[in-house]
Amino acid sequence: MNQRILFPAILFSALLLLTACGNMEQKGTQAESEADEPGVPVETVVVELGNIRASFNASAILEAEESTDVVPRVNGIIENIYVEEGDYVEKGQPLAQLESSRYALAVVQIEAELRNVRQELERNQQLAERQLVSADSVSRLQSQQDALVARLDLANIDLAEATVRAPISGHISRRYARTGRLIQAWQSESMFHIVDSSILRATVHLPEHTLSHVHPGLPADLSLQALPGELITATVARVSPVIDSGSGTFRTVLSIINSDFKLRAGMFSRIQLHYAERDQVVRIPQDALIRIDNQSHVFIVVDGKAKRTPVTTGLQGSGWIEIVEGLNAGSTLIVTGNVRDGAKVEVIEL
Repeated sequence: MNQRILFPAILFSALLLLTACGNMEQKGTQAESEADEPGVPVETVVVELGNIRASFNASAILEAEESTDVVPRVNGIIENIYVEEGDYVEKGQPLAQLESSRYALAVVQIEAELRNVRQELERNQQLAERQLVSADSVSRLQSQQDALVARLDLANIDLAEATVRAPISGHISRRYARTGRLIQAWQSESMFHIVDSSILRATVHLPEHTLSHVHPGLPADLSLQALPGELITATVARVSPVIDSGSGTFRTVLSIINSDFKLRAGMFSRIQLHYAERDQVVRIPQDALIRIDNQSHVFIVVDGKAKRTPVTTGLQGSGWIEIVEGLNAGSTLIVTGNVRDGAKVEVIEL
């Protein structure tokens, strides 16, 4: 072979060999560099099944379910007052006594008139049987008797109303009555104000989109400043079917049993209304979920690298989010750490 042709061919082959060796050495160095490069430190947890309870948060002032003003039903001067503010009274218990002598005398007078009319009516009925008096006379006496019976009933009512009684059971929250004061029947100013605190209520206004979730019987927890660290149980009693067009909310009334009278009307409360609960579902901490443009995803660890995983969420509450689709129990979930898809990570388990 011509040496002029052979020498360039040998030189070209040598150059190719040197280039290939250089590339292999560069790739090996790069692989070693990637292997030696530390991963992004992340905190992880193992995804597990658990329970989740979804709640609405609100605040409200506690109110008595039943309260009333006590007003006089007859005229009179207050002679005695039997209760003071803070006293617990039963329904029908005497609260005050008005002057009643006039009402008692009226009863005696009507009873005397009624006795006379009844005697006269009996005599005329006997005479009418022998046709000695007309039937009209008997009829007039019968009408007089009926009228007197009605007057007597009214007089007895007035006499009874001279003793002012509690219309409901509860605590005396206000006493306006004063001994010796003249009061008028059905006056606008009350004598007492009674509050029944055995059942309290809390009224909250919830957003329109929650209407389908809220119904009577739902449980709720109340926390109060007056009772730190203690949760009070309540239930939904009434739900308004009307949405307020101005605020976009609807009225919901909670009922709180307060048989030990530990709570008081007027207390401020923070409310968690639990509208849904599910058992043994895939759940993750809320901080692990990333939302971008109405899309939700998480990062899990696969072969030492972060993997971006789209998920579909469900209930949310108490710091947890239900994962309906996209994530299984047992996966290693990245909770905190600034990572991107495919980045090498160094796991720090919580």
